[in-house]
Amino acid sequence: MGDSEQNPQLREAIEELQQYLSDTLPPLVVADSIKLLLKYPPQIVASNIHAWTTAQYRRGTEIPLSDYLFHAVKKIQLMGEFRLVPQEPFVKYLEGLKSHVLGYCPEGDREFLKANLDRLAESAAGLSSPVEVLFRQQGGAGERPLATRATGSTAASAPELLGLRRVSMVLERLEREVLRHPSAREEVKKGPLAAQALAAAARASKDASEIDHILERLRDIGLDVGTIDVLRSLGTSLPGWVPPQTAAAAGAPPPTPSPTVQAIRRVVETEDPAEGGRRFNEMVKTAIDRFNEGALPQAITMLELAERIIEEKKVDPVVAEMVRKRADEGIDTERLRKYAESPDQQPLLRRMLNFFLALTPEGLLAHLRTEMKRERRRLLLLLLEVHGTPTRQAALERLNITFGQGAGDEEWYFRRNLLYLLRRIPRPGPGGLDEDVDVAVRHAELRFPAPLVKEAIANLGQLKHERAERTLVGLLTDLETMLSKTGEAPYDPREMRLLLDRVVAALARFGTPGARRAVVEHALSGKKELGDTMSRLAELAGQDLSGDEETIQKLLATIKANTPFKLFGLVLHQNDRNLYYCIEALSTTPHPDVQKAFREVVKRLAGQEVAKSAEKALASFEASAAASSASGESSAASLSGDLELFGLPALLQSLSDSRVTGSLTLRDPNGEVFGSISLRGGRLGACRTGRLTGEEAYFQLLERPLPGSFLFNRLPDAPADEKTPLKEILPLTMEGMRRYDEFQQAAALVPDDVVLKPTDVKPTPHPDERDGILVKDLWSRVSPSATPRQCEADVRADSYRIRRLLTHWVDQGALVPAS
Repeated sequence: MGDSEQNPQLREAIEELQQYLSDTLPPLVVADSIKLLLKYPPQIVASNIHAWTTAQYRRGTEIPLSDYLFHAVKKIQLMGEFRLVPQEPFVKYLEGLKSHVLGYCPEGDREFLKANLDRLAESAAGLSSPVEVLFRQQGGAGERPLATRATGSTAASAPELLGLRRVSMVLERLEREVLRHPSAREEVKKGPLAAQALAAAARASKDASEIDHILERLRDIGLDVGTIDVLRSLGTSLPGWVPPQTAAAAGAPPPTPSPTVQAIRRVVETEDPAEGGRRFNEMVKTAIDRFNEGALPQAITMLELAERIIEEKKVDPVVAEMVRKRADEGIDTERLRKYAESPDQQPLLRRMLNFFLALTPEGLLAHLRTEMKRERRRLLLLLLEVHGTPTRQAALERLNITFGQGAGDEEWYFRRNLLYLLRRIPRPGPGGLDEDVDVAVRHAELRFPAPLVKEAIANLGQLKHERAERTLVGLLTDLETMLSKTGEAPYDPREMRLLLDRVVAALARFGTPGARRAVVEHALSGKKELGDTMSRLAELAGQDLSGDEETIQKLLATIKANTPFKLFGLVLHQNDRNLYYCIEALSTTPHPDVQKAFREVVKRLAGQEVAKSAEKALASFEASAAASSASGESSAASLSGDLELFGLPALLQSLSDSRVTGSLTLRDPNGEVFGSISLRGGRLGACRTGRLTGEEAYFQLLERPLPGSFLFNRLPDAPADEKTPLKEILPLTMEGMRRYDEFQQAAALVPDDVVLKPTDVKPTPHPDERDGILVKDLWSRVSPSATPRQCEADVRADSYRIRRLLTHWVDQGALVPAS
């Protein structure tokens, strides 16, 4: 013990060894201490094992002292088994350690302990803490259990040790890559192998301290990596889908967090508040990076985890508030605009926006009030529209606040934008129309700034309410009166004529007989001071006026009055412009009298622009009639787009929620079809990709997502085929995402291009794999040294099942990577 007293490093290593034997420290944390102890004679460790055994052993218990000695040696042997220490010196050291430990064993148990130590490598057991799990020696007839809990509690399972071994294998492969390319460490750090290693290590670690130890180990070999690199690796490996919030709202239990999400939490949650705050900030930054790279679902997964961490008070509230206030500055505004402009992406985007205080409805409205740049205002309005109902409610509350003539320009422009939002965002239910009308009427007074009045007029034109119609007609009359008089008016004549344009357009869109007649009467008034009143008739184009006989006859009378006629052999032309505008107004009204009048115009004015307009309208009438009588057997594409923008899982969930029937075709960037999915009433009918069909094909499309495009052809609903049972999309997708997550873990241990070779160990099927033909077929492919990618191409099963079997065989030693 003299050496340990004089050497602080050795003393610290022995202390860590004692804690490791009592399961206070995990293997990864003490790996460096064990490496140090290998440089000293084995009797140092043996004497400390004896000291630890003496402290643990209690006379009168059923557990003999020799079992504690065996347990200690077994735990040290595991360090080599899981490759946490150099193999060659460790094997020699372990043999010396065994002989020294035997000297501390009571004579009656010495031979029994020696026999068990000799076959130590053959044993396998679970491991837990202070010494709650004790590795027991095996008798000839198995009279002793392999492991016993000293406290009598439940035995620990082996998955933790298995995960540790997997991490060691991945880290060893990364170390070899660094040694192979010492001058390209930065490239290795940014490469897929490093990302896989960091993600695998984080998933297998129990807490942040184990992750820190792994980072130290990587820094020792020259890779300058930190927690931000771990978070990026985990973020990249997250599934490209998040469960819809409707499932939780319907009372469905929340899905179990994936191992990757749990690993991210372990990275962030530390005992040091300052360090925890720093890592929390890194996690949010990583989420923003994923968003900027087009991975919106992955960003949402991380941000919703951040919200849970805040709710559970696992991070300093001051730090969390600061991150939520400032982190949005790193968001790519063009990417934000792209998602906001896609209606299918808006529900997902809304979930992301709500994390950042500046991007909530309240935060966006505060910015909107003072924003001077037009492009920035347009983006703010777009994001407010994405929020939907909360924005609408907030806008109504602000518009209901009393205002007056003396309000500043900032207030008027702000209110104008709020009115625009009310018009753009639908009411959440059948109620609320009266409140919208009240707000629009109060802002449509001809004493307020013209831009604000124009916005209020546009809102009135959208509100199908008697009061809205009366207000518009009243505005039309008031403006006509103001322009007809030379007295003082609130606006200049040009501005008032622009307001007239807006009022007439709003009345035309209103669609009631009274509103249309007001438009026609205004147009036919012909008062020069009102501007070109006849041109405003064109606002009626696009409506079928067939049910409004009075309006039709007035317009036809105007057409007749302005159609050229002969007098004493001379052709007398009337006003061609008036004729043109009347034809425009009736161009979408296939009334028999209208068609007759248009034919007369074509006959009399053949070759002229007016006749061409009439001909175009007549052709449109004929095309509409032919379309309405068609059988509708052919079907055009209902939806198409970019798979990277939509994401296949989110797209399928959207189609499922809509309960549509149709066929979805998936194409790669070269235009080649790589998958097809048939939906009936929003449920899965059939699926195909490569040689796979049905559910397995569906899972494969989610496990191995590919870039490209999609085309959805909507088909008429048809009776269900009893021979083809339909499957709900949501449970299938959740299972597919679970497989995706586990596939990522397996791919870290057994990458696509690794060459595997068989050993003398006999392979066994995975406990969850019941297809014996698949097991046999896969072994016949992989045993001649095929790579996992080649196996996936040759074996008829989805990637997850294939990789799960290969990983299982590597775990049990039936396969090893070729050096």
